[in-house]
Amino acid sequence: MPRRQRPTSSHSLAFALLAPLILHLFQTAAHAEEPLVIQSPLPFQVLQRQGFPAGTNTAQPQYPLGYAQAKVVIANTVACDNEAWDAALTVTSQPSQPTFHPVPAFERTATHVIITLPIPAGGWYTLSLQQRSGDKTRATITAGPLGVGEVFLVAGQSYSTNCNDERLTVRDPAERVVAWNPGISSWQVAHDPQPCPDGSDGGSIWPPCGDALVAALNVPVAFHNVGVGATASSQWLPGTPLFDNLTNAGVSLGQFRAVLWQQGESDVIAQTTTPQYVANLKTIRQTATDSWRCQPLWFLAKSTHHPTVYNNPAGEGAIRTAYDALALEPGFRPGPDTDTLQNENRGGMQTRRHFTGIGQRNAAKMWVDVLLAHLTQPRPEYPQADPLLADCHLWQPAWLSDVAWHESSVLFEADDNLTATARLAYPARKILSVRTAATHQLLQAGEHYQLDADNTTLSFNLPVSIPTIRTADLFLPAKSPHSYSHRAGHPDQFMLYRPGRWFHDHQIEVTYERLHPVVRPAIARLNHPLPKTRARLLAKQPLKIGVSGDSISTGADASAVSGAFPNQPGFAELVAAQVQATFDSDVTLVNRAVGGWGVDNGVNDLPQLLAERPDLFIVAYGMNNVGGRSPAAFGNSTRQIVQQIQAALPEAEIILVSTMRGNKDWVHTPPEMFDPYRDELTKLTGPGIALADLTAVWTEMETHKHHFDITGNGLNHPNDFGHRLYAQALLQQLIELPSP
Repeated sequence: MPRRQRPTSSHSLAFALLAPLILHLFQTAAHAEEPLVIQSPLPFQVLQRQGFPAGTNTAQPQYPLGYAQAKVVIANTVACDNEAWDAALTVTSQPSQPTFHPVPAFERTATHVIITLPIPAGGWYTLSLQQRSGDKTRATITAGPLGVGEVFLVAGQSYSTNCNDERLTVRDPAERVVAWNPGISSWQVAHDPQPCPDGSDGGSIWPPCGDALVAALNVPVAFHNVGVGATASSQWLPGTPLFDNLTNAGVSLGQFRAVLWQQGESDVIAQTTTPQYVANLKTIRQTATDSWRCQPLWFLAKSTHHPTVYNNPAGEGAIRTAYDALALEPGFRPGPDTDTLQNENRGGMQTRRHFTGIGQRNAAKMWVDVLLAHLTQPRPEYPQADPLLADCHLWQPAWLSDVAWHESSVLFEADDNLTATARLAYPARKILSVRTAATHQLLQAGEHYQLDADNTTLSFNLPVSIPTIRTADLFLPAKSPHSYSHRAGHPDQFMLYRPGRWFHDHQIEVTYERLHPVVRPAIARLNHPLPKTRARLLAKQPLKIGVSGDSISTGADASAVSGAFPNQPGFAELVAAQVQATFDSDVTLVNRAVGGWGVDNGVNDLPQLLAERPDLFIVAYGMNNVGGRSPAAFGNSTRQIVQQIQAALPEAEIILVSTMRGNKDWVHTPPEMFDPYRDELTKLTGPGIALADLTAVWTEMETHKHHFDITGNGLNHPNDFGHRLYAQALLQQLIELPSP
């Protein structure tokens, strides 16, 4: 059997020159074309898995060790008639004839194909792909090896790099511990020295750490190390080269498990105070996370002891106290206390003056113990929401943020059939991006659109790559296809009604800087915090959320429910996933919402929800009640729900949700009723009972926008952006947001 290729190591730099040969390409097309090239994933890349520990994987339960949704990007592809793609996955160490299976869907551009495939945790694997025109194979390409496992971003100073005494090597027989080498833009075996930007050339703690994780988890492990020796936390703040390198590394990784932070000695020397260190780390984490497509935890090693450089117990204590304070903050977790490694673990003046070989191995074991305790702890999983959280910006409510993130709009076609317009909720100072909601295709300023002089309108020259809506189609003849009875005051005119993905396919998403700073948010937050819920989350205790509501609470017309890209779920799952990701508490969601229900259905179903014993209730009715024009009756029924919850579970807290506004022209959603229904809920608020005022949110949004801009069905459901608005309003009740 021929020996398989191995990733680059410091002992075999020649491999870097041969790396392109790992992509074995061959064409079977009859005519000359550019050879296909797999641009992603790269050879020996490890993709971050989801769906682990076992028992939490609801999306791909056939993969007990978890899986990754691998995004395979193939360049130099040429479209063909009846184009189809097949894929096959084989274990690299066990060569066999690939068995191809059709790819359910793929994205195509003029020269690229993007295929998303679930790949089980493990590796190394070889991925084979073939393009077909009907039954005829046109081209075949193989890529790999690749793995699915655990990916970590390492940052800090000298103890995180190669300033230790002994160069260590990866011992795993399959060399399933790899490190990113930016100098040659490839993955290599993680033998010391690690490819760190500080150029240090000694030993590190990461080879034995990776070996132990591989042995315990049976999946590959990858490190991207951006540590630089002799750096204080202030040197990692936004606007510095170190911060830029950190954020760029996270962007390039895409999805990864955690940041491993080993730093602190230079802050002892700089006499950084406890409050300043806490503020620095919170700023670094928050700003970096805003740039990433995931929200990883930050594990903080207690790393302040440097006996050959200083003897400063008070300075060390200040930074150690900061670690303890940060461990209580959302997004941070305590790492190993490597300060306890002394005596034979530390080198003397005649060495590199950091860890000895013994200390390196002991520090690695301490990191392994911390990471395994986290990785093997069963917890709920939100596979649709988790990968999207960073892009959703749920902690940055649209009405509070100086940047409007991915605000949706349809394109209304003008009467001249030459132009179309989209509306913004707020005047824009600068457009940052415009993309289609259903494909995330970027549209270009000047070429596709321009910001009008009013700063709230985007004008598009037709044709564009997204379908438009004619104003003549807002109201249709009675009983027309895709219509619903009826327009208020006009029984002969039906409303345009397109549940599912139709509106999603017609919408764009605009990100822009607001022209005017947010001085006073138009949507007030009632001063009724949820202290028990916040205390539970800050203590990283489990939280069970129970939802009672109508079709909006089921996630109706979110892209995940409609089967459309980007598969964003409804607001309830977004909230649960975001709370779990931010606070590192296990969050269980019990959603008993049913489409078509009103508040009286919620009263009748409440015993079933109480039996689940939630810690936090979300009660969200109103859309199916406003047509009854009886706010007092709605308030009385909601009061019954509140009182029964308080009697049965006095420690539980409640968020009441005033519904979004329905289409103002629809007879069943009279616009004058929404505020009175909201006001009935306001009367019920108090300690432990908060209000998420989505009625006010929709009033704010529709001041300049059309209902179709943020609808999922044309009448009474939110689209993806609308579900994000719901999630933002709910999350605002759980954390003290900074003043704008």
